[in-house]
Amino acid sequence: MAKTDKNEKTSLENMFEHALKDIYYAEKAIHKSLPKVIKAAQSAELKDALTAHREETAGQIEHLEAIFEKLGLPAKGQKCQAIDGILAEVSSVIDTFGDTAGCDAAIVFAGQAVEHYEITRYGTMRVWAVELGLSDIEAVLTTIRDQERAADEKMTALAEGSFNSVANEHEETAGEPSQRRAA
Repeated sequence: MAKTDKNEKTSLENMFEHALKDIYYAEKAIHKSLPKVIKAAQSAELKDALTAHREETAGQIEHLEAIFEKLGLPAKGQKCQAIDGILAEVSSVIDTFGDTAGCDAAIVFAGQAVEHYEITRYGTMRVWAVELGLSDIEAVLTTIRDQERAADEKMTALAEGSFNSVANEHEETAGEPSQRRAA
């Protein structure tokens, strides 16, 4: 994307820049929120996965900063109400279920909303990069999108592997599911 007067940029260029600022803000907010999530996680496996993803997120932030530099733009985020809302839900879920047997399942539930948000944003941005002739940037965005997909798949595997059944077994011993089914 060549440097041009703001009025000379195409709508797609403007949207791409907006999306870049949006996802940069989002990644920084996610990185900042992950320590609370990691602390709340009960299983060592989930703590490890979240810790690794936080490190990966730091790398993604660096990649985004390199994209800003390549485009001749300052690395500056733009407030994103969508990620703020999703992260508020993550916090609420942890506050509600953090001391229960279902805590890890709840973290996966909330965390996958974050991952799906990122997957959609990176997916759109990489297509726009292709349209704008930014093949090197498209390659970076594809790599990040694939990392987000892998994080989502890891959370699914953890939840299906034990977190969901642990939460369900705890409910069954408390007698709640049978009461709900009868209602």
